[in-house]
Order: sequence, then structure tokens, then C-alpha cells
Amino acid sequence: MVLNERDSVDSTNEILKGVRILAFTTGYAGPYAGRLLASYGAEVIKIESKKGGLDTFRHYGQHKDIDAAPRFIECNLGVRSLAINLKHPTGARLIKELAGKSDAVLQNFRPRVLDKLGLGDGELRKANPKLVIVKLPGFGTEGPKSSYGTWGFNLTAFSGMTYLWNHPEQDRPIGSQGVYPDHLGFVLGPTLMVAALLHSRRVGKGVTIDLAQIEGTAAVLGVTYLETSVNGDDPQPRGNHYDLAAPHGCYRCQGEDRWCVISVRNDDEWLGFCGVIGRMELARDGRFLNLQSRINNRSELDVIVTGWTQARPAEEVMSQLQSAGVPAGVVQTGADLLNDAQLRQRNYFASFADSPIGRFEIPRSGILFRGAIEEPLRLPNRFGSDNDEILGELLGYDKTTIEQWRAEEVLT
Repeated sequence: MVLNERDSVDSTNEILKGVRILAFTTGYAGPYAGRLLASYGAEVIKIESKKGGLDTFRHYGQHKDIDAAPRFIECNLGVRSLAINLKHPTGARLIKELAGKSDAVLQNFRPRVLDKLGLGDGELRKANPKLVIVKLPGFGTEGPKSSYGTWGFNLTAFSGMTYLWNHPEQDRPIGSQGVYPDHLGFVLGPTLMVAALLHSRRVGKGVTIDLAQIEGTAAVLGVTYLETSVNGDDPQPRGNHYDLAAPHGCYRCQGEDRWCVISVRNDDEWLGFCGVIGRMELARDGRFLNLQSRINNRSELDVIVTGWTQARPAEEVMSQLQSAGVPAGVVQTGADLLNDAQLRQRNYFASFADSPIGRFEIPRSGILFRGAIEEPLRLPNRFGSDNDEILGELLGYDKTTIEQWRAEEVLT
């Protein structure tokens, strides 16, 4: 690994150059964590098999080609592919050999899946005592719920976020269908892996990190949990309301599904807001004289704000309010983001002209390191396309042996 407490970034700008990671990943959190590590120079080898263990995202989309699923491509940019049957004794043996020549293992399978295949932590560390192992199971590897299969949206529900992510007047907790826990996991996973790699190099001993995605999600709800544990309150959905600002919300603007968020936090911002909308008499209205009165009368205030915003484009609303020192921002669609001048200036998007799904653009990691740049993104290698090179050049097996393993369905 190029970057640690003593080293500096070399001329290649690959801060994880020389780090080899075996990835047993599926879905979103695990694969995207591997993508981030590959973005900065790590060699990430994704291990799958058609005999059981294919990434579920290979089946998302309309393409029959398992290499052409858009969501799979998004989450696995930059990774290599080793197609190997872990249920075959030879397949499991080869993985142990690879572990001996690797630095880390990344996996988000259910707990004990690899154990049952003879590839548990202890077995892998027999091949490499310095091996770093980072796991991203839904509920962790221990406890009564550890065997549960999870997806981001049910972890969101279990954490309480789905319930809280609602308007107060809703009868049922619709919440958001976004897989927020996955997004937390695929950032926390690589961060902890880099820390563990530095520790392993320093002390000469491997590290296992059991990063339960539900706990990573709970960590961002700390204040809400404190309301219950310290104050004895029962937190309720607040919608877009906020106890320290009014108006504060997401307001409909001109056009189909166009919105702008606005937050007025103090009297100066309130005066600025009244000036922008041409309603200075509101600054003298007894209902809105100070922050607390505006909070107490937020429903009436929201009607006034919406009456002004819905007659104007969201971009105009944002521009006028920001010019008056009032926090405001357009709720951007995907198309808006692709054309955002700030993101374009910062080279946030990578473009692919030739891929199994045609031309597309996709966000880079968004993480910048001083003195280093993110590696140019490349498409995931096609399923099993690295078998010969990994088994031949890395492990030293001849072509005849590799072909025999294909015939025996070790490599499939």
C-alpha cells in the first residue's frame, strides 16, 4: 500500500497500489465498497459462480447478458472477475491460496456462508495471518437476528428511519424507498478497511471488522435515540419541520414536480425573505414577529410561502433568496445533477462511450485526497475473464490444469 503514516503518494497517484482484495460481494453495499477501493488503485478480485453466488444485481435490468445489467455495472466499476465454484473442494482450496497472496477480504454475504464452505476467518488466516477481513452483514455476525437476509429498505425500517421519514399527518409510515444503509455501508467499509490495513502493516497481525449495516445506520440517528433514552420522549415524524427555523420546508414551484427547499433561521433572514417576496408587511405581522411565533404559526406561513414559490421556477426562487442571504436550494433531478455547473467543474462524472449498455455517465466517488486523484474508472471485467491470468500468473498453474478445472466445473 502506497499511503501510510510514513509514505507519500507516488507519481502514479494510486494511493492503494499493491493492495489486493478478495471480494465476496452482492447487491449494493459490498460491491460499491469494492468499487471505491478499486478507484484508488487497489486490485479488487470479485469472486462469483454460476453454481451459486452470482451477484444479485446481475439480474437487474432488461438484458439477458449478466455483464450488461446497469446496476451491476454501476456498483462494480474497476473490479476484476474470478468465476470459481466455492462448493467444489478445489475451488475452496484455490481461494485459500489466493488469500495467502492477498491483503484483505471484503464480504457482505450472510454470516456463516463462507464458514460453511470452509472459508471462515480462521481458515483464511492459516494462509495469511496478516489478512484484513471486513464484513458488512445486515445485523452483524452475532445475535438472534444475525442470520436474517436483509436489503437496504428493510434495514431502514428496522432502524426507525422509515417511520421518522414521513409527514406527521400520514396514516402509515411510507417513508423513503431509498437504500440509505447501503450508502453508509459502502463508505464506512472502505474507510475501516484502510485503517485496518495500516494497523495490520504496523503490528503484523490481521484484523476482522464486523460492521453491521444496521449499526452504521443507527449511528446517524443518535440524537433521535437520545430523545428516548435520556428524555423519555417518543420521537414522531416531523416531515420537513425543524424546531430552529420557520419557514423551513420543501416548497412546490412552477412546473411538474419542481421544488425548492427554504430555511429561515433568524430575524435577519426573515426580513430578507419578506423583501424578496414583496411582503414587508409580514415582518410586522404579530403571527411572525420572531422565530418562536413563526414556528407556532408555521402552517399559515407555509401557505404564504407556497403561494409565492409555486408561481416561479425553482431556480429563480433559489437565486433570489440566496442573493438576499436566505438559505435555499433546488431539489435537483438526475438530469439536473448531470448538468450542474459545480459538479461539471469538479469533474464529478465519468463518461463511458462503449459499454454493454451503450453510452452513459456515472458519478465518481466524490472523495478527493490531497496530492492524489481518483483512478480513471473502467468497466467491470466480464464474468470469469480474469480466471486464466489470476490462476496462471498469480498462482502459477499451467493451462492444462486450468482447462481441466473448467471441464470439472471448478471454474464456472
